[in-house]
Amino acid sequence: MNDKNDGKSATRYIGGLKNVRATFKHNPKSIRRVLFAQHYHGAAIQEIKSLARLHSVRVQSVPRVTLDRLTTPGEHQGIVVDVSTFELHSEREFEQAFTEWQNPLILALDTVQDPRNLGACLRVADGAGVDAVLLGKNRCAPLTDVVYRTSTGVLDSLFLVQVANLVRTLRWLQDQNCWIVGTDDEAFEPYTSIDYRRPIAMVVGNEGKGLRRLTKEVCDHVVGIPMHGQATSLNVSVATGILLYEVYRQRSSSST
Repeated sequence: MNDKNDGKSATRYIGGLKNVRATFKHNPKSIRRVLFAQHYHGAAIQEIKSLARLHSVRVQSVPRVTLDRLTTPGEHQGIVVDVSTFELHSEREFEQAFTEWQNPLILALDTVQDPRNLGACLRVADGAGVDAVLLGKNRCAPLTDVVYRTSTGVLDSLFLVQVANLVRTLRWLQDQNCWIVGTDDEAFEPYTSIDYRRPIAMVVGNEGKGLRRLTKEVCDHVVGIPMHGQATSLNVSVATGILLYEVYRQRSSSST
């Protein structure tokens, strides 16, 4: 795998039929070339070649060992796309877009550092219809190929924002009449007690330590998910899914 990241951008090689299809669907302009393992054939391979011709993307046949070096061996299924540098949105772009969204739903990730957890959170955010995801500049896992694969390719379709100071951005959102809802394992307020039909920024914390103190202090509500077994907490991506789909449930119910 060849993956570079400077905090703002990442150069990626993406392998696997499902991920390659998702890249052609969501961000075909980012694809610079398609690499096929020599002697690989079949309907799925021909489908990708047709997509490459449709979008005027160069196709190249290479030894399988080359793809093994570029991505995780055994997972590329004989096909890899070389995608151009991915750019995150700036805070200014986010502030401009926020004013144009109706009843926005924002997901803020406070020091989520495991790339697989980050990818899973992004996958949930896409499914739940989140308008934007806020990522701390120096306190969040970089957008590596692992994140992309775990997110099943939705990274290119999300409005991802890199923020220098998450607390400051959350305060700006409060000034725009957006309610900040944080999560904590020890919170007494159940997550189902909140009215999510208004503009909401949902904040989830680090896998081990949860929300930082300053982040928690800026929240309008801090909610918890009841646990009835021996485990005291949920994986951050699982918790994110429960919280975001409660927002989705309430908003869907109010529109019917």
